Amino acid sequence: MPLACTAADCYTGTRREGPQRARALVYLCLNHHLWARNSDDDILRPGQITAMRLTGRHREQHRTPWDVPQKNAASDATRLQPIHQDAVRAIDEYLPHRATTRDDTGHLFTTINGRPLEPQSLIRILRTVAATHPDLEETAPKLSADAVTHSPAAQAAV
Repeated sequence: MPLACTAADCYTGTRREGPQRARALVYLCLNHHLWARNSDDDILRPGQITAMRLTGRHREQHRTPWDVPQKNAASDATRLQPIHQDAVRAIDEYLPHRATTRDDTGHLFTTINGRPLEPQSLIRILRTVAATHPDLEETAPKLSADAVTHSPAAQAAV
């Protein structure tokens, strides 16, 4: 299991927010690694993760694919992306804690105020979680979600 997943599992959250959202985000960043796939099509980028919708979940017999926005495509273009069962469990643990507003847009990940999470916030959360692990704390300030998802060396370390 990648060190970032271990860090996410041990992460206790902040004063204002529990660890559930951070754990789900880390697991989604490493979704392709959990499947042991390194195809560019299997990698979820920060913008794709933060654009995921509550209604995008599909249930199939042995897997849970999600409608994920296409990278570099029109805003409404999606593709079905299999989400690893560990990431699905992390999402399910997060959902009861998901903040909403009266004008809820249906984004899967929201801020504590109920607004859609931005990709930059995902990167900040990833760094915060990584900083809690002794083997990642030196690299945490420089971590980016894209570096985690694209770099074979980072994947091995993270």
